[in-house]
Amino acid sequence: MDPMMKQRLDAVLASYGADPQRWPAAERTQLLPHLEAAGEALEEARLIDRLLDLTPTPALTTGLESRLIARIGRQATPAKFSLGWTAALPLAASLVLGIYLGAMGALDGLLPLVVTDDIAAVSEDDDGSSGVSEATDYSGDQLS
Repeated sequence: MDPMMKQRLDAVLASYGADPQRWPAAERTQLLPHLEAAGEALEEARLIDRLLDLTPTPALTTGLESRLIARIGRQATPAKFSLGWTAALPLAASLVLGIYLGAMGALDGLLPLVVTDDIAAVSEDDDGSSGVSEATDYSGDQLS
């Protein structure tokens, strides 16, 4: 028996027991010819089946099912999902922190050059100018 078939047989024995009548039909037809080759897994499944057969079946009181269904129906109200300010405050704090760090340029070294362009790649001979003089002038004189 190939290892995959043995592994599947062991899983079926552990899940459904040693009695092939309890197995799903597709598993039964495929694994039944290999049942005697299961060895220790088959013996363990038979032992567990015998132990389970010895346990008493609990007696259910009359009307238990209808009482449970009625109780579940009463408790099945939709739950309200509301975090309120407990979720808004950390989000607002992270937004403020992000704006502050972005404005200070503290994270520019972590961003790729494509995003920060020349801001992150500041040279040592930088004169500290803001770059406003290099901006294109779109004043009213040129638009007409």
